[in-house]
Amino acid sequence: MKLIKRNIDAIEKPEKDLYLFDDDLAGFGLRVYPTGRKVFIAQYRVGGGRGSRQRRYSLGVFGKITADEARAKAKDVLARAHLGEDTAEERDKVRRSQTVAQLIDAWSIDGALNNRRTGVRRKQVNIDQDVALANHHIRPLIGRRTVESLVKGDIQRVRTQIATGESKSKRKGRKRGLIKVTGGEGTATRTIRLFSSILSYAVDAGMIERNPALGIKLAPSGQRHRYLSPQELKRLGEVLDQPAASETSGTAATIIRLLVLTGARRGEIEGLKWSEVDFNFGMLRKETSKTGAKVIPLGRAALQILDDQRQWTSSNQVWVFPAQKGDGHFDGLSKEWARIRRLAKIEDVRVHDLRHTFASIGAGGGIGLPLIGGILGHRQASTTQRYAHLADTPLRAAADVIGSEIAASLSGAGSKEQRRPEKLALL
Repeated sequence: MKLIKRNIDAIEKPEKDLYLFDDDLAGFGLRVYPTGRKVFIAQYRVGGGRGSRQRRYSLGVFGKITADEARAKAKDVLARAHLGEDTAEERDKVRRSQTVAQLIDAWSIDGALNNRRTGVRRKQVNIDQDVALANHHIRPLIGRRTVESLVKGDIQRVRTQIATGESKSKRKGRKRGLIKVTGGEGTATRTIRLFSSILSYAVDAGMIERNPALGIKLAPSGQRHRYLSPQELKRLGEVLDQPAASETSGTAATIIRLLVLTGARRGEIEGLKWSEVDFNFGMLRKETSKTGAKVIPLGRAALQILDDQRQWTSSNQVWVFPAQKGDGHFDGLSKEWARIRRLAKIEDVRVHDLRHTFASIGAGGGIGLPLIGGILGHRQASTTQRYAHLADTPLRAAADVIGSEIAASLSGAGSKEQRRPEKLALL
C-alpha cells in the first residue's frame, strides 16, 4: 500500500505490532501498535549488503509529522545507509547516554509548552508548576538514571519515595525565599502523572520505544474534590456583592460568578472572546479549550452577567475581559481570588473547585450524570462519575436549572424546596 494519510487513517488497531511498507519507496514503512499508535519507520541494511545487520529507525509519530515529511526523512536515512552510515546506531548511542535530568531539560523547553492532545499553548503558571514538580521530585530521585534503562518498577519506586516523603527538602528560591518541598500521596499521584507525560514526550521524540510509566497504579487519594456548601456560596456571594475597590477586583468578581454559574474552566472564561458568545442560542462556542473546540450552554443568570459586561466594553473589543494594559485578556485572578476566599472564609477552595461545585449541585438536584458531563465538556464518562455519590433533556435547560440554584445560593434567597416547582418545569 502507498503510505498516505487516507490509507493510514483507515488502518485499524491490530492484535499485535503490525509493520506495513510503502509500495513506492523501499524501506519506508509504518509500525502500528495494538494501542492504535502509528510510527513511521525506515528499515535498511548498512551498505545495502544482504549479509549486513538489518536496522530500523523511527522517523516520527503519525499525527505529529505528515506522511510526506516522514517520506522525506526516510529518503535521507536510506541514502545514508547506502553510503555505509547507520542512523539508528547514532541514535542509539545518544539514547543510551540520555539521562532523566537531560530529558526533563528538553521537555521543559519544548514538551511542557503545549497540551499534547490539542496542541494549544498552556498557561505559563501551569507550565511553571509542572517544571517545578519535575525538578523538585523526579530530578533528585532518579535524574542520573538513563531514560532507556527505566522499567515500570523504577517508576513505582519513585511513586513510593514521594508518597513517604523521601523527596522532601528545603531550599532557597531566587524569588520567593525559602522553598519547602513536601511529599505525600497527593504529590506522588500528580508527579507520576507528570512523569508519564514526560516519558510520552520521550516516546514521541524517538528517545525510547515505550513508556514505562503506563499501568502504574495511583492512589485514589491523589484526587481532591471540594464543593462549596449553600452556606459557603452565600458568604461568597456577599463578598462578590461588595463594591469593587478597583477595576481588577470588579473584573475578578465577574469572572468568579461566571465560573461558578457555568462550570467552565478558568482559562475558558479568562480568555473568552466576544466572537465566542452566542446570545441568540445562549451558549459559548469556544474555539479552543483543554479538550479542543467545545460548546458551553448558558443559563439565564450567566447570560445576564455577560449582557451587563457587554455594556462596559467597547464595540471593537476582542476580549470579554480585556487586560488593564496591553492587547491581551485579563490575567490577574489569582491575587484577587486569594483576597475573596479569605473574606468569604473559604481559604481551602481553589478556583477549579467552583467547577466541582457546579457539577455537584447539578448531581444533587437530580440532573443525570451524562447531562452534567455534556455541560462540562467531559470526554470520558468516568470523569463525571466522581459526582455519582451525590444524590436527551436539552443542555441549556439543565445549565439554567443549575445556574438558577447557584445564583439563589449566592444571593441567599429562598430554599431549595421553595424553588422546586420552577426546577421541575424547566426539566
